[in-house]
Amino acid sequence: MEANTVIDYSKLPDFQFICLDFKSYYSSVECVYRGLDPLQAYLAVVDNLNRPGSVVLTASPLLKKEYGIKTGSRLYEIPADPRIIVVPARRERYLKISVAVTKLLNRFVPIEAIHTYSIDEAHICALGTSALYGSPRQLAELIRQTIHHEFSLPTAAGVGPNKLLSKLILDVQGKKIGVAECTYQDIPAKLWPVKIEEIWGIGQKLKQRLNRLGIFILKDLAHFSLPVLRKRFGKIIGDQLYMHSWGVDGSSPFIDPLSIPKAKGYSAGITLLRDFEPSEVSVPIYELADEVTQRMRKGGMVARTISLGIGYSRTEGQGGFSKSITLSEATNISKTIHDACMQLFWSVPQGPAIRNVHVSASNLIPEDQIQLVLGEDPREAEKQQQLGRVMDFCREKYGAAGLFRASSLTSRGNAVDRQLKIGGNYQ
Repeated sequence: MEANTVIDYSKLPDFQFICLDFKSYYSSVECVYRGLDPLQAYLAVVDNLNRPGSVVLTASPLLKKEYGIKTGSRLYEIPADPRIIVVPARRERYLKISVAVTKLLNRFVPIEAIHTYSIDEAHICALGTSALYGSPRQLAELIRQTIHHEFSLPTAAGVGPNKLLSKLILDVQGKKIGVAECTYQDIPAKLWPVKIEEIWGIGQKLKQRLNRLGIFILKDLAHFSLPVLRKRFGKIIGDQLYMHSWGVDGSSPFIDPLSIPKAKGYSAGITLLRDFEPSEVSVPIYELADEVTQRMRKGGMVARTISLGIGYSRTEGQGGFSKSITLSEATNISKTIHDACMQLFWSVPQGPAIRNVHVSASNLIPEDQIQLVLGEDPREAEKQQQLGRVMDFCREKYGAAGLFRASSLTSRGNAVDRQLKIGGNYQ
């Protein structure tokens, strides 16, 4: 059996990464907005106050500690305590502050050194900043102080030679003590004793598979047989698990902020507000087709392959299906994509109530390469193209809710409700 790879840390670079994380970001923003101390208040941010089963998106540290309310809890689980404040999510507010914080970080490092991981977390490469701010740990402390002074928001940070180690030490220690640092030499003492499920990137299913191999802490993974990991998880995942257990990460320290990856496809999906019967699904499919084609036209692309994904309700034991069809000619017309999706939908025996719908378009070519099809009236295609562009113009000028199909106003429509939200939360 092949021997495990020996890691020579002396040959690995030290990119001096800082992983910065906001503590209970949504709830902290809401606390500051109300003049409260985020670390002393009892506040929960909920998706929708009108539904008892709505999900808690984030809870303040005290609410988590004293009442056990955390992300994923339900509104009805929050005790009727007058000290507890429950508010709806306002994602637009959170996005604006996140952008402002990124601008603040740009005062310390070039924009190329800021890797935004999520709305409340960012990686910062501190290479070349020591003459100005001292060590990466000192820079992390300075950034935290500046954010607290200007935004009154609490943060935590992890410092390490690469993105991975800065993220791991943040999760394991930084969130508890403020700032934590981990070098390659610190890994055995600081990270190897950690339970495998507490490691970033390892979810419940992967944890169970690793547990069945006798892997329960990170040290077990670091000393497990690499060939067996490759056999069980494939070479790519197996190698990644093994290398990550030793703190090895080959990510680049800088990014090109102007580089935009070329789209391989366009997609949109929705979790319906209630269970839908098969006869009702045409409306949300049309709404998703409109969303997808608007983005396609903006990108100057058309697609030949259309895919439909359907997820059934939990009351039916969940499950679902995904099917694709390749059209004879590429398109970015909503009606064509809707009709293709309905053809896919009715090709599968229906029965269970539907809760999730997903529409995607791939196999892209530039819009100017569309060819006329013999036997078809080009005037109808041109009419549909013009209709789509008028809809695009109205939505860009008056907002996403500026124009929508009349069917969206019926009980089957979801578009109007979606336009009141950003990232699934009300603005």
